Amino acid sequence: MVTPPARKVMVVADPTPHSAAALQYALSHALLEHDELILFHVENPNSWKNTLTTFLRKPSFSSGATPPPAAVPDGASSNDVDFLDQMRRACEIAQPKIPVRVEKSDTDGKDKATAILSKSKTLGIDLLIIGQRRSLSSAILGG
Repeated sequence: MVTPPARKVMVVADPTPHSAAALQYALSHALLEHDELILFHVENPNSWKNTLTTFLRKPSFSSGATPPPAAVPDGASSNDVDFLDQMRRACEIAQPKIPVRVEKSDTDGKDKATAILSKSKTLGIDLLIIGQRRSLSSAILGG
């Protein structure tokens, strides 16, 4: 049996339900065992709020109850959940044989679609999966 060559598959990762759905699609339909998965996040704090972090806050405990111990990364609030770490962990559980890498970039004055295309060319991406609004997909696809 012939093994297909390894591909670089990039999922645009944002703290949105669209991005989570794109990741789920990639994990269940688009990735092969020898592929590499890259979660790519374009940081632009002025254009969105971290809604997933807000949604996934740890529960507050009533007085008298003791919260379980938790490791908190330096510079992070104990209530915040890093959505990229959560996405990486989900990938490692769903597809443990597929290496997962996280890449972050800011827009560098470009629009988000241009930043995504530039990074995909730089990394030599074979398959780009976008779980974003239609306007971003259209901008990337030129439609």
